[in-house]
Amino acid sequence: MADANATKWLRFAPAVLLGVLGVYQALATNNFPDFFIYQAGSEIGLRGESPYDIARIRRLASAQFPDPNLEPKEDAFVLNCGYFLPPMAILVFAPFAVLTWPVAKIAWGVTLGLAAVGSAKLPELLREPDDPPRSALCLVVPFLLVLNPLVLAIVVVGQVTIVTVGCVTVGLWCFSRNRPTLGVLLWSVAFVKPHLALPLIPLAWYLGGWKRAAAIVAVVAVLNLLGATIAGGSPLFLRDYFEYLSTGHKAVLYNLVERNPQITSWNRLLVSCGGPLIELTAVTTLAGYLVWGGLVLGRCASTGTKPSAAWACAAAVAGAVVCSQVLAYELLVLAVAVPWVRGLFASKRRPWGWAAVLVLVIQLVPVPSTNPVFDFYRPVGAMAFALLVLLGPTGNTSAMR
Repeated sequence: MADANATKWLRFAPAVLLGVLGVYQALATNNFPDFFIYQAGSEIGLRGESPYDIARIRRLASAQFPDPNLEPKEDAFVLNCGYFLPPMAILVFAPFAVLTWPVAKIAWGVTLGLAAVGSAKLPELLREPDDPPRSALCLVVPFLLVLNPLVLAIVVVGQVTIVTVGCVTVGLWCFSRNRPTLGVLLWSVAFVKPHLALPLIPLAWYLGGWKRAAAIVAVVAVLNLLGATIAGGSPLFLRDYFEYLSTGHKAVLYNLVERNPQITSWNRLLVSCGGPLIELTAVTTLAGYLVWGGLVLGRCASTGTKPSAAWACAAAVAGAVVCSQVLAYELLVLAVAVPWVRGLFASKRRPWGWAAVLVLVIQLVPVPSTNPVFDFYRPVGAMAFALLVLLGPTGNTSAMR
């Protein structure tokens, strides 16, 4: 019994270590620049003022993260930052906005550790009735998911991806335990990056029916309307956000597909191959999702059987990093595909399993983009995994339904 309890708690050791790292970064360094933007934007919004002011955000960032050069380089953070999250993020980050910056950093470090708890559950989620008993990999995988170079880089910059993955993972666990309300609320948090979270809506429909999907849409809509009202005095403030987003996003060099080989979407791969330059907009992002959704539906129809919940999750996150113009740190959402990869090995489809593991592991390794060879690195990896999911085994109907 003692050994069983020790094994149970060992699964959560990576999350504890990540939380410790986050708190250390908060106390000993002046990092978390992206989190600073989120906190500052929420604080401004809670005061009834618009956070969608690039000049104001950059002044705040320059004061907190002064550039050692008298004239910052063109790609310096203080010249390439801005608040681009939807109004609902004002509420999501409100608990941090009411704290002083030093305390907010500590709270964020603890939050990262709590979010990483979901990694301990990933190897066991969405198990098929005929899956073999749990193996030692259930202990190894959380360490690989949490203590890798990509995650450590996310911690340093203060991105929200770890929290997003944690919310989606724990939300899946809630759905499997018949706690849909909590699951819906957790999945709604992911919509602070709506372009990346869109596949969660059809996924929720597949896993739990249209009511679950409609509940997520309703919660996200209410949060955005409430956030818009707080910051702009009216729900119509949403129009200001959309107008700002259409132009403000391009004011950040990191976000331009022409400039950044760390972007994972299909249009970056097109540029790397010498194709035309296409910067994704809301319309082209939706169009990409429609194409991906059609391919997924076609794959489902070709099998003659209902795909597993694990495969559906893998298809959702694989499509997200290919269809939306995001940077490499968002590749962490591919962790949600772990149950599908586990199922490949459980069903003796090891060549597919090892191919998926290889692509995922390679994408976790940070590679400098100065060498032209690596101009293809991120988008090729994202596309390769998407093709593996699309062409690979879809599994059987999951008991999760």
